[in-house]
Amino acid sequence: MNVLALISYKVFPAQMGGQKGIAQFYEYLAKQDNVIIVAAKNNQLSDIPFPKKYNCLFPQGKGILNILKLFFVIKLIRRENIDVIVIEHSYWGWYGYLLHVLTKKPFIIHSHNIEAERFNIQKRKYWKIYELYEKWAHQRCSHNFFKCEEDAAYAVKQWNINPSKVTIIRYGTDVQSSPTAAEKQAARSQLIQQVNLPASACLLLFNGTLNYAPNVEVLTEITGSIIPILRKNKFNFSLIICGKMLPEEWLQKLTQYPEIHFLGFVENIAAINAGVDALIQPGSMGTGIKTKLVEALAQNTTVITTHNGARGIPQKIAQSKLILIPDYNPVAFAEKILQFNNSIDNIPNSFYHEFYWGNIAKQTHAVLENLHGTKH
Repeated sequence: MNVLALISYKVFPAQMGGQKGIAQFYEYLAKQDNVIIVAAKNNQLSDIPFPKKYNCLFPQGKGILNILKLFFVIKLIRRENIDVIVIEHSYWGWYGYLLHVLTKKPFIIHSHNIEAERFNIQKRKYWKIYELYEKWAHQRCSHNFFKCEEDAAYAVKQWNINPSKVTIIRYGTDVQSSPTAAEKQAARSQLIQQVNLPASACLLLFNGTLNYAPNVEVLTEITGSIIPILRKNKFNFSLIICGKMLPEEWLQKLTQYPEIHFLGFVENIAAINAGVDALIQPGSMGTGIKTKLVEALAQNTTVITTHNGARGIPQKIAQSKLILIPDYNPVAFAEKILQFNNSIDNIPNSFYHEFYWGNIAKQTHAVLENLHGTKH
């Protein structure tokens, strides 16, 4: 199969979860199919780790100008004998539909969340207009990829998408099995030494893009509700916070909490995930899947989160490693942390079967093969 991937914003080099969700998806799919990357101009060609790659398209925000690149893309489709076109996110869905009409090739929108809902959360005034466009784009797809069951169900119900045109393609991990107890202990010892933490403390982690509204909600709940309750109960803990784009006012505020250790962006987040006792995600806002949860669970680390925070990760797969709290209840969340007893249970192998990128790529390949054999 020859797959054309259209990427509308800066993804390479992949650092944050959303970027990894694209870069690693195609890295593993390229082991199954011939993947040609056509990305926005703000991706450096040298940063795109694929043999067939272009960075000639106008980025998100100027996407309409890609009409000027239409002849180039159509010529590429014909020269490379492209079988299917994949659009990352719905932003360029209109472009995929136009290419579909002109080349008769099937096209897929690889959705990472319900964008209109995300824009609504961010209080962007145009979110209702985008909702109409997003529905229109997904309805015209040959097929739709969603990251979690909740988003897929939304598309079927709210957009009247035929369920046969929907597949759950999860955010994955390149980890195939749990680290050993010795490896976990070594990661914890390294983290304690690196950050100068008390060895007896319960080590908690929160990470993410820290100017994003759902993550700001988490910071507000942690500082305003959760830490005061933990202090009142004399709970021995240290909280590590990692991530980019922390607003200056929050940087100043976090210094008032001696239990918090802000590390900024961490290149090797896997080592942090392996070393802590639990990842906490008390927020209840947002759509799609919280990629940080997959990364923590892959390191056999317990995740404490809300029901909405756990979207896309079935508890029957994560089992005791995924502890769920009712949405919008930081008091109950703090009480669950107080009760936390670091489980010696390992996350079941079924988690890696479901979330390993290699298996996700095989699943994707099967859908593409089936789609290629269907008339459109």
